[in-house]
Amino acid sequence: MTVIENVVGRISVLKGGKYSVEIDVITTSGFGRFAAPIDEDPSLYIVEAHRAVSEVDEIIGPELIGFDSQEQELIDSYLWEIDGTEDLSHIGANTALAVSVAVAKAAANVKKVPLYSYIGGTFTTELPVPMLKFAEDDNFEYIVLVRDLMEISDVVDAMVKIKENSREVALEGLSKASELAGDELGVEVALGLIQKRKMKLEEVLRTVEDYNIAYIKPLGEEELFLELIAGTHGIFVDGEYLFKTRNILDRRYYNALSIKPINLGTLTDLYNLINDVKSERIAPILAEAKYESADEALPHLAVGFKCPAIMFHEGSLVKINELIRIAEDLGERGRIITFEG
Repeated sequence: MTVIENVVGRISVLKGGKYSVEIDVITTSGFGRFAAPIDEDPSLYIVEAHRAVSEVDEIIGPELIGFDSQEQELIDSYLWEIDGTEDLSHIGANTALAVSVAVAKAAANVKKVPLYSYIGGTFTTELPVPMLKFAEDDNFEYIVLVRDLMEISDVVDAMVKIKENSREVALEGLSKASELAGDELGVEVALGLIQKRKMKLEEVLRTVEDYNIAYIKPLGEEELFLELIAGTHGIFVDGEYLFKTRNILDRRYYNALSIKPINLGTLTDLYNLINDVKSERIAPILAEAKYESADEALPHLAVGFKCPAIMFHEGSLVKINELIRIAEDLGERGRIITFEG
């Protein structure tokens, strides 16, 4: 049976020594657990984590007892009703996400199917292209990706080769190292860039053209995005900045959008946004938050929601290995999604 019998909250320690809330959802014959990530560094994070646990134990948990854990949309809608605000500012987006994912895990556990299969259904066979953040300097965070990926581990091999071939963290050196890595491995290795400061339009265009760049997340006004889309071919222009600051969701401005589940709330909210993004012919990239637990759910969400790419931090070995396990589980049915700008 999938009826919820108990919901338990506790303090959880995330990467970087930050604190969040972890949720257990217990059904009559299944169990699900998830610790919510945090995307920022709130000064009162330990206080907020304790408050979230109290909310779960005293309000959310008792309200959800008796619900069928398979009724994901109903439960997610009820979490918004319990919160009573327009932005989950009462119970918190991290608490809502923790409860929502734990509910899905409990239902999948009862069904004895992997989370990705429970979310995506029988015909879930596509694997996202992994992108790895591996370095940063004053100007950029650097990402490695393999355009003609055959195995999930190819991107890890490419990252290792780039580090072996580069003497310092600088754009020109890493660009040359990525090309050398591609030659050594026999695959097409490229860099991705996340801007950390605003740059002039000409400088951004020149950077994309000159340094083996396949992906960029710019900072700037609408004009910058329009010029990047018009002036580049086969390059992913990530519109997270425009989406968050201007609420712009439009293929004319960008062709990719990194999505962090923690910024949305429930799984239903995540599902709806991914569908909206796809309807605009924009590639959704599921991305880790700044502070994460070792939970393995993120690759399952990317596969279940058929996201063409997933962005990991270099040290997220648990999640990378889980994506490899999912690929193994799918076997010959599995194929890596074509990820082209």
